[in-house]
Amino acid sequence: MISDSTYQNTPVVRIKGLDKSFGEKHVLKNFNMELRDGENVVVLGKSGSGKSVLIKCIIGLLRPDQGSIEVLGEEVTKLHHVQLDKMRMQVGFLFQSNALYDSMTVRENLEFSLRRHSDKKTIESMDALVMEALTNVGLAETVDLMPSELSGGMQKRIALARTLILKPRIILYDEPTTGLDPITGKEIANLMMDIQKKYKTSSIIISHDMNSVKRTANRIILLIDGACYATGTYEELSQSSDSIIQQFFD
Repeated sequence: MISDSTYQNTPVVRIKGLDKSFGEKHVLKNFNMELRDGENVVVLGKSGSGKSVLIKCIIGLLRPDQGSIEVLGEEVTKLHHVQLDKMRMQVGFLFQSNALYDSMTVRENLEFSLRRHSDKKTIESMDALVMEALTNVGLAETVDLMPSELSGGMQKRIALARTLILKPRIILYDEPTTGLDPITGKEIANLMMDIQKKYKTSSIIISHDMNSVKRTANRIILLIDGACYATGTYEELSQSSDSIIQQFFD
C-alpha cells in the first residue's frame, strides 16, 4: 500500500456541514470529510447509514439540504447542468450493479461514454482508448463479447474499464466487491490498488468487505448516525478500545 507520506496535502474533495434528509429520515447530519490527492478513503458504515447517498451527493445526482461539497476546487451545489457534466468527466463512478448495457457488446459499452464527448469521437481514438482500458483490467480479449457471456468478476472489471476510459482524477466506488467470491474480490481490490498507483487516482470507496477495506484503504471514515464518527488507518481503528468502532473489526 502507498504510504500516507506520499500524498500531497491538497484536498481534491472537501465536504463541510453536509445534511441530507428524505422526509423524516435524516441520513447525513453535519458530515465532514476531505479526500487528499492520490488517496484511497473507505467510507465504512452499517447498511442504510447513508454511504451511497454521500457519493451521489458528491457527483451531483442528489442535492444536499445543506452544506458544501467542493470537488477539484468547484462547489458542486452551485454548478448548472453543463458544468456538472464537465466535472463528471473527471470523476469516475463505479456502480454497485456495474450498470452495463445488456444489449451492447463490451466495446459498445465502453464507447458509450466516449460518444458523449466530441473531443474523443474519432473511430481511431475511440478504438485505442477502448483497448487501452480493457488491457488495463486484463480483458482485451472480451472486446466483442456480450455482458451475459462474462462472469461476475469479469463484468466488474469491464465496468471499471468503462470508468477508466475517460481517465478520471477521482473514482467513486460503490461496494466494488459485493456479490463476488473471496478470490475474485481480492483480485478486484488488487486491481483498484494497481489503478491508484498507475494513474495516481484519488478514490472514495464504499464497502462492507473488510478484507477489501484492509487492502485498499489508506484511510477509513466511519459514518455513524449521519456524521463522521472516527477516521484513521485500518491499523489505528482496528486497535481502538471504542466498542462502537470495534464492532466493525471483530
